[in-house]
Order: sequence, then structure tokens, then C-alpha cells
Amino acid sequence: MKSVVFVGGTISNMISAIELSNHFEVYVFELNAEIGLPSISPGIISNLQQLDTYITKEQINFLQPKEIEDGFSVRSEWVLKHLAVSAAEKNVQIFTRTRISESFSTKNGFSIEYTGAGPNNMGQIECNYLVDDRQWTYSPPGAKHHNISVEPSLRPNFGSFHPMHGGTALTSDCTDIPPTITTYNRYEGLTEVWQKNPEWIPKHGWIESISCQLPLLEENRTIDAQIHAGRLTANHLNEVN
Repeated sequence: MKSVVFVGGTISNMISAIELSNHFEVYVFELNAEIGLPSISPGIISNLQQLDTYITKEQINFLQPKEIEDGFSVRSEWVLKHLAVSAAEKNVQIFTRTRISESFSTKNGFSIEYTGAGPNNMGQIECNYLVDDRQWTYSPPGAKHHNISVEPSLRPNFGSFHPMHGGTALTSDCTDIPPTITTYNRYEGLTEVWQKNPEWIPKHGWIESISCQLPLLEENRTIDAQIHAGRLTANHLNEVN
């Protein structure tokens, strides 16, 4: 059985991992301590039924999706956590708080050396394919990074990325937001806010906030776009396997 390493515990990578789990040995490497925390993915999905293939009805209900103008708002970190559960149940090996320290090309693919959080949590994996989706991962200032010096087999294509500032605020504070700022009202009385420049500040402050890189095109920031990219990656690897 051939193997594939996914760099980044992202929605796209989790979708690919689930799709490939029956025919590949699959590994996912995530620098952060948890899959989905922090998540930089805007919580908007147009076609909620796409998730039926990957998570259970109970998990979808747990997301408490709220119907809005462009589809449904959800907490993207919860989507990611449920996808990680589904992947783990399909024998996908997930390494959190783990950094790829060295990477090499080999005759049959790649050799990946990694270092984890524990004193003995280090090792090496030989894989046939390497998929790099670090573009969707969050790296706080001063954080360590994966050391990937080889060209990966695939890098999901979302176009160019640019700086964005996101946060959640009380929905009652979000009645005067300029139309140039993107908002998604959520079920719990909060609104997700995304803006190019941190010009608007809610009256009662941010419940949470993040500065990150997101695709330039708004349609490429959706959960739908990431599911689609994950499926394309899986289809390609199935075809070449």
C-alpha cells in the first residue's frame, strides 16, 4: 500500500485524508496542539449536504448551522475537529504539536523526518506522496515552522493569499458595519467578521480575533472551496496510484 503525508491539519487535507484512507497509508502533520485551534477558515458553507459524506448527522447537528443569505454559517474549528475524528476512525495517523524537521526526495517519493512535543517523539516516514497545505495554517509570531526543502507532489490551489483580520463580536454590536466588511451571523448571538484592515472595532470588543492570510478571492475562502480542493487532491492521487 502506498503512503501520503499531508502537511497541515486543514479542511482540504482532512477531506483528502478521509477520501484516501481505504487505499493509502495516510499521515497528517500539524504544528499546533489541536486540529482546528486556531482555525483561520471563515465559517461559511453554501452546500451543507457536502459534509454528509464525511461526518455524521449528529456531528452536523452539533455544528448548529445557521441559514444565512449565502448558505450556512458554522464554526469552522468544529468542522475541522469533526473531520479529524472521522479521519482518525479511518486509521489516518494524525501528529499534532509535531514539526517536519527535514525532508528529502527519494527514488520512490519522499523521506520525512519529524520532531514532536515529547522527549522521544521523533522519527522518520518514507512516503510516496507529499501534499503541502501550510497556506491554510496559522503560525503565531516566533513559532517554529516545518522545514520542507523539497517540492511537494501537490499543493492545493486557492490562488494568491493576502492579509486579513478576523474576529467574532456580539451580533448586537454589528448593526453599523461598513458594506466592505464581510460578516456571518452565527447561531449563538455572535457574528464572524472579516476585514482587510482592522478599521472597524465592535462596541464591546472582540470575543476572539486573529490576523492571518486568506485567499484573495472570497469564493476561495469558503468551506465549499476547501472540500472541493480536497476532493481534487484525492482524485489525482487515486489516478496516479
